[in-house]
Amino acid sequence: MKIEITVLGLLMEENLYGYEIKKKIEERLEDYVDIKFGSIYYAIKKAVDNGWVKRVGTEKDSGNPERYIYEIMPNGKKHYKKLLKQYYEKTLIHFDIDIVLMFLNSLTEDQRRQFIEQRLSILKIKSEALKNKIEREKGGDDEKSYLPIFSYLEHHLKAEMSWLKSLSW
Repeated sequence: MKIEITVLGLLMEENLYGYEIKKKIEERLEDYVDIKFGSIYYAIKKAVDNGWVKRVGTEKDSGNPERYIYEIMPNGKKHYKKLLKQYYEKTLIHFDIDIVLMFLNSLTEDQRRQFIEQRLSILKIKSEALKNKIEREKGGDDEKSYLPIFSYLEHHLKAEMSWLKSLSW
C-alpha cells in the first residue's frame, strides 16, 4: 500500500515518467520511506492495469530507451484518497528500531550504553541531513513542498534523541 500511495501521490502533483518517480523518491524520501526500486515499476504497471493511471506520452533521449509519461486518472485520484484514508485509520505508530529496544535488557550495561551512543550518533547525522533538506525546501518556491513531512520527521528524531539521552542504564 505504501508504494501505491507514494506513486499515486507523486502523480497527483504532476505527470511523470518512471525514472522521475524513482528520482523524486530518492531525493526526498529514501531516508524515511523504505521503497525498493523494482517495486516502483510494479506499482506503476498495477496502476495502469487498474486504470488509475494512463500513459499520456513518451520521451526518447538519444541512446536511451523510450520512456512513458504517466498521468493519474479521476478514478486513480479517488483510489489514492481511499488508500490515504485506509492507511491513516489503520496504521499504528511503530518504528523498525522498536524490536531492538524491546530486547535491550538482554545486553550488558556497557553494550546498552554503546548501542545508545551509536544510535545517538546516527540520529544526529540524520537530523543534520534533514535540517539541510528543510533549509533547501524553505528556500524554494515549489508549491508542492515536502516541509510538513520533513517537520514531522524532525520532531520524531528530536523525540528519540531526547528519550535516549534520558535513559539511565
